[in-house]
Parts: sequence; C-alpha cells; structure tokens
Amino acid sequence: MSDSPLTLPPGTHKTRAIRNELLYALAMRVPRLTTVSPSLDGMSVALPASLASALLPEECACCAEAATHRLALKRPDGASLLVGYCDECAEHQASSSSRVLSLTLASVLLALSGAAGLPLLVPQLGLLPLLLSVCGLSVLPLLLVLLPVQPVQPPHSARGPAVSSGPDRRLFCAGSGYAERLVALNGGKLTPARVPEPRGSAWLSAGPVLGLGAACLSFFVYHPLLRVLNLGPVRVEVAVDGKPLTAVDPTSNESPAGGALVRVPAGAHTLTVVSSVDGSARGASSVDFHSGAVHLFAIAADSTCFWLETTGYGREQRATPSYQALPSAEHFWVLPGGIDTWFAANPEPSVANAHSSGGLLTALRQAPCAEAPQEVRPAQ
Repeated sequence: MSDSPLTLPPGTHKTRAIRNELLYALAMRVPRLTTVSPSLDGMSVALPASLASALLPEECACCAEAATHRLALKRPDGASLLVGYCDECAEHQASSSSRVLSLTLASVLLALSGAAGLPLLVPQLGLLPLLLSVCGLSVLPLLLVLLPVQPVQPPHSARGPAVSSGPDRRLFCAGSGYAERLVALNGGKLTPARVPEPRGSAWLSAGPVLGLGAACLSFFVYHPLLRVLNLGPVRVEVAVDGKPLTAVDPTSNESPAGGALVRVPAGAHTLTVVSSVDGSARGASSVDFHSGAVHLFAIAADSTCFWLETTGYGREQRATPSYQALPSAEHFWVLPGGIDTWFAANPEPSVANAHSSGGLLTALRQAPCAEAPQEVRPAQ
C-alpha cells in the first residue's frame, strides 16, 4: 500500500467551499428566537459637544472585520451615523429583525383565526371568554421570546446592532476595541458601560390588539340581536337549546321599551318558554338565527298582528302609509334592515315640507288584530 496522501479529484475543494457557503447562508436565514436578554458588557463613548460630525472606524462594529455594509444609526438629535458591518454580522442583524416580524405575523394570524373560528366552533362562548381566548392565542408565539439564548461567540460582540445611541451625544459600543478606535478618531471620554440589547418591538403588540378588535366584531356578527315580547298574562323565562336566555315581563300595550333585547348564537336553535310562576311549559319553537340580522320572537301572540308601516315625507309623501303584514305561525321573524321606529308610529308628515327632498321612514308596529289596519289582518 502506498503511503502517499490521499488526493481528491479536481474541483472537489471548490465544490465543498460552495456547499459550505450555501449551508451557512441557509442557516443564517433561519429565524432565531431570542429572549428579552440582559445588556452586554461594553463601552460608552461621550463624543465632544463641539464635534460637528462623528467619524466612524472603517471596520465591522461587531467583529472588527472589514466592513462591507453600512447601516444607519439614528441619534436622539435626529442625525444619522452610518455604522459599518461585515457580511456575516449584517446577516445576523437581519435575522434579529426578521425574528420580530415572524413573531408578529404568527401572533396576528393566530389572533384573527381565533376571532373568526371560535364563535363558530363554540357558539355558546360569551364575549369575555372569547376575548380572553383570542388574547391567549395571540400571546402564544410571543412566549417564544422567553427561550434561553446562546451567549455571543467571539469574535462577535453582539447578537443585534453592536452600536446604539444614547442621550448627550453618547454612543454605546458592544466591542471595546471599536469604542477605543472611535475615541481615537473623534476624541471624547471612554467609560465601561452596560450596552442595552433590543428588547423586541412595539409591533409585537399588534396581534393582541387586532385580535381583541376582531373578536368583538365577530362576536356581534355571529351573535345577532333577538327581541323577545311577552304578550301573555304572566312573566316567562326563555331558554335557547335548554340554556336560560332571559326572563320577560308581560307587555300589554305597544311600547318601544317593551320586551327584552338579547344576543343569541347564530344558527338553528330551539326556543323554549316556561312560566316563571308555576314552571309550566308555554311552548317551544325551532328557529334559525341569521348572522348580522335582527330577530323578533313574540310569546302568546295568537291574537296579535305585526306589520311594517312605511311613511313618506317631502316628495315621497303619500296620502296614507303603506303596510306590509308580517305573518308567522311560530311568531318568529327575521326582520328586514332599515327599521327606523320600534313599536311606535312614525312622525306625522308635514304639508309645509311637501316639496322638500324628504324620504321614507319604516316602523315596526303591533296591535290586536281586531284593532290593526285592514291591510294586515289575516284573511278570514
């Protein structure tokens, strides 16, 4: 056997170098999660007040290699400094910025998905539990910032920006060598200091804030309004699918404040009515609540008629209002939009304003069928 060293085919070293560069670039682009970490040991440089423009060393502020990139650092006085970084340090700074973006997007997506899906998956969920659930989902990705981080590996001096600005023309440098060269170029005072690292971003709160707003909106959309009227002689209790909903006192006359106004989960449900006096059943109805609509449920309304009464004003003025009967065997209605007056008459039109632009007002009315307008009475 020969003792000569093993030789590789031509081009192998070049291929390995390209492969290693690709793997390194891929690893640098994978989002790395950092926590709200303590500050770093570094130096504070107080630049002279008479200095019009600071000169920065022509090297990487993080690892002291040759600088190939310039990143703007904004000072409190509004001026900007171009801090140099090498390719590798620019990569891990970009990774630090993309980490905040990825956490924010994950939080927003979970918040919006929860706000849109939870009212459908758990219809009986109330507003407060829904808000707490959505807020909890949006916070889950943010908990990843609590993961422990690896210490900074030499020759690097920071995980993120290696230079940060402070008040009174002060610069905080994570690398002591960079700080010394900064003083050599500009003068000033050099003192040991704790250099703060980035503690996240205000954008991390976007998920919880958007989630709470979307949860409120979806709750009101998926929990439409239901007005319950009790035209019977005693107080009753109404339940949805066996779960108590509301108790309603008797309403003898037409009144805008009559009955109870509640929110119910959208979809097909069963309304049951029980007397509050003796607990006897007063009926049950299978109904379908429409998202975003307003519904009416009238109890003991066998001899009561309901109708829509439209009155014209100005150029729309008519001799008499128009009537639209609202018949229902179950005494349950999905009401059309645009009701202006509830259980009261519209204002009387004025002859003096007959030539104005005017418009139409629609009122929801009720009355015993014997007293209701002829147009809305049931056929005999």
